[in-house]
Amino acid sequence: MSSVILKGRKEGFQIILESSASFETIMEEIEKLKQQLKKDTEAGHELKFHVKTGRRDFSPDEKDRVRRVLEDDFFKIVSFDADVISIEKAEALHQKARPMLQVRTVRSGQILDAEGDLLLVGQVHPGGTVRATGSIYIIGELKGIAHAGFSGDESAIVLADFRYNAQVRIGGNVHLIEKTEEKAEESGEAQFVYVNDLHIIEIAPLHNLKQLRPEIANHSGGLF
Repeated sequence: MSSVILKGRKEGFQIILESSASFETIMEEIEKLKQQLKKDTEAGHELKFHVKTGRRDFSPDEKDRVRRVLEDDFFKIVSFDADVISIEKAEALHQKARPMLQVRTVRSGQILDAEGDLLLVGQVHPGGTVRATGSIYIIGELKGIAHAGFSGDESAIVLADFRYNAQVRIGGNVHLIEKTEEKAEESGEAQFVYVNDLHIIEIAPLHNLKQLRPEIANHSGGLF
């Protein structure tokens, strides 16, 4: 059975590599494939290839070797695609998918930053700031600044106790929460802040989260 299979596709050709074959065997068969294509292809006609490595992630050096063998003035590799990812990439995805948990008080002048989502169990005092590239969930009092989607993600939300004066930012949008002393005593259903389709910040009850942000409501914290 061949370790290198050529298939046609609209945007070029797909070269499928057998995951269990040795790299040297694959290289030999790619060389043979190139020679055959040279015979069968009209002179001067450019061919583009998408290399699929299956359950095997080629290293940069291995990709370079494949390019050196296959590519020339008319044969070009467009992409390498694998059905697996490296441990480093998996750890980075996991870190991004898992909320950063902090149990603390953010006092005036302090800034708490998080990559991805932030779950804060504690208080944000006036003059304190919490920022996250993802969403922010605060179990406690928000009296300072909460900036979700810090890198520009307007799909992020801020979920907190909005019974106090505070400032909420999502992406580049800013909203001031102003509560009188009388209203601050009121309690009701939990709420969250989000950016609507008109790029305006709104406050909505928590039971609307699944409808307005289904990707957040269904998030389980895993890799995918």
